[in-house]
Amino acid sequence: MNVSQSALGRWVAAWVALSGMTVSAELPGLPEMPWVGHFVGYQNKKLQFGITAQGKATLKLIGKKGDPLTKLLSISVEFLVEEIMPDGSSKVRELRPETLESAQAATERPQNLVFHGKVKGDAGFEVTVSEDRGIVSLGGRLLDSGTLKKNPLRFSIRLKIPDAYPYQKASGDKKVIKAFEEKTKSDRLQLTWTDGKRVKPPTDKPVDAGSKDFNGPGIAAAQIEFSSYQEKRLEISASPNSIITLSSARPAPLREGFFLTWVADPAKDPEARAHLSFEVR
Repeated sequence: MNVSQSALGRWVAAWVALSGMTVSAELPGLPEMPWVGHFVGYQNKKLQFGITAQGKATLKLIGKKGDPLTKLLSISVEFLVEEIMPDGSSKVRELRPETLESAQAATERPQNLVFHGKVKGDAGFEVTVSEDRGIVSLGGRLLDSGTLKKNPLRFSIRLKIPDAYPYQKASGDKKVIKAFEEKTKSDRLQLTWTDGKRVKPPTDKPVDAGSKDFNGPGIAAAQIEFSSYQEKRLEISASPNSIITLSSARPAPLREGFFLTWVADPAKDPEARAHLSFEVR
C-alpha cells in the first residue's frame, strides 16, 4: 500500500501526540566526518574546536604528528547561566538541549554565528561564535530570566583545563620523581590582570586558585604551557568590559586541573560585543 508523504507526516504527528512524546529540537548539524552531529567544526594545524548540536563544546590541541592530543587533555567549554546566591556563591542552571536553535546553518567557518537556548527555569541566553586567522572568539548574554526571579543571573563561559598529566604523577621512587620534575620544569601558567600586572602561579604546588593573589582585579589574559601540550602554548584572553577568573574544585597543584570562567559586564557592554578568545601558538 502506498502512503503519501503528507498522510505519513500526519500519522507520525498523531502518534507522537498520543504517546505523550516530545520532539527534541537541536542545533543544525554538519553532514560529513569528522564533524557529523556538530553545529560548529573548526580545525587548523594547531587546534580543533567543535560545538555539538546539543551545545557541548570542546577544544583540543593538535600534537606534533598532526592529530589531536589524547582525549584526556581535551578542554571542555561550557555556556552557562549562573544564579548568584545571597551568600555570593553561584548555582549553575542546567542547559535544556531541546531548546537550542539557530537561524544559521552548521559550518566549519563560523563568522558571527549566533544560537539561542534556555536552562531549567526557562532563563534564555544567546551565544556568538567567530573564527578569524586561527583565533576563536566566543561571546554571549542573558536574554531573559524566565521564572528565575529570586536572585540575580549572569551568563558565563567556563573552560575546564584538565589534568595535564593524567598518566603520570610525581610519586614513586627517586628516579621516577626526578624524571617527572625534569619533564615538567618548564611548565608555566602566566596571568595578566586587567591592570596590566603579570603573575605566575606555581603549577606544581597546592594553591587556592580562587584567591585574590592570582585573580587580582580580574584576569585579562592567560598563557598555559605544559610539556604534555607538545610545545604548544594555549593563549586565552578577555576583551574590554569582560574578565576571566581562575578557580579550582579544591586546593591542589594547578597542573592537576583548573577552571577559567569568562563573564562580561552588562552595564559596560549593553550590546554584548565583549568576547572570550583563544588560540594555540
